[in-house]
Amino acid sequence: MGIFYRTFLRVFAFLSSIVFFILCLGLINNLIENNNSNNYFEFSKNLNSTNKIGLIKINGPILNEPSIDLDIGFLNSINVIYVNEIENLLKKFKNEKINGLIISINSPGGSVSASYKLYEIFKNFSQKNSISIYFHTNELLASGGYWAALSGNKIFASYGSLIGSIGVRGPDWIYYDKPISISNGLFGNSIETKNGIKKFNNIAGKSKDLFDYFRAPTNEELTSLQNTTKRIYSDFVLLVSKNRKIESNIITDEIGAMIFETKSAKEKFLIDEIANLNQVIDIMAEDLLLEDYKLIKKRHKKNTFYNFFQTSYFTNKKEINNKSINQIINRDICNISKYSLSTIMLNTKFDSSC
Repeated sequence: MGIFYRTFLRVFAFLSSIVFFILCLGLINNLIENNNSNNYFEFSKNLNSTNKIGLIKINGPILNEPSIDLDIGFLNSINVIYVNEIENLLKKFKNEKINGLIISINSPGGSVSASYKLYEIFKNFSQKNSISIYFHTNELLASGGYWAALSGNKIFASYGSLIGSIGVRGPDWIYYDKPISISNGLFGNSIETKNGIKKFNNIAGKSKDLFDYFRAPTNEELTSLQNTTKRIYSDFVLLVSKNRKIESNIITDEIGAMIFETKSAKEKFLIDEIANLNQVIDIMAEDLLLEDYKLIKKRHKKNTFYNFFQTSYFTNKKEINNKSINQIINRDICNISKYSLSTIMLNTKFDSSC
């Protein structure tokens, strides 16, 4: 038994030292790569130029932050715009002393708070650093996405893109009128109603049980919710009017919450020009009087250690995590659609999956 224990301890110590060495190596490598802008960004065009144009590509609904801490490696590949991640990214661009910034965005919208915060972040970055920001979309710029784009100096869209949906949608209040059974079947949720299920709430405070499926809303509650939505919509309209130089009555009466293809969007002054991303880059360079420039964008690549560790040992775990992360994202989106006081999101597959 003594020989067995000595052998076991030696093997355990050997394996532990290997694990410790790998972890230390990974930590050192991660610190080096995170502190080196050459590893954080990738550069193109004239690499010797001192002029710099930044480019950020973002896609998906706009949320404040993930409901859990997600690994940065996964955040590179998911189609959600997390405001806290954009804020951190802009700090990196500030250190690069860029001459201008282009945001290529495709978004159906998001929560009011996240959309407004994203607008404020871009606006403050532009003003504090005296940097022009041009927005571009090649697919969809709607609702909260358009709100965020109003922070830019100009808005461009590739031919065939959809722009607009200037409106605010409050949460739905679904009322089950005298339910007797609720079930999850093969074809989705089902409910039968008559006199049956009784539900008791322990609450304190008037209307604390807002959105309770088992009671109808009062007129006072409906009026309050509608007024909240109208106030936010009014702010949205005023912002569009101010930034796009469009009369408020034209926005409310003619443009409304419709979406438009690029030609109509330009005619209604929702965008400045119809142009693809490469053309927008050239336009910015011309506007900034840059004879040459270096294009900078975030390197969508995990660090070397992360790639090795994930690819070599955790392929199955990665697949599981990707699936779990998608579920978390869908849950976050459903939560803002169902329970936020207001959302500004174009109706999409995200809403129907909730």
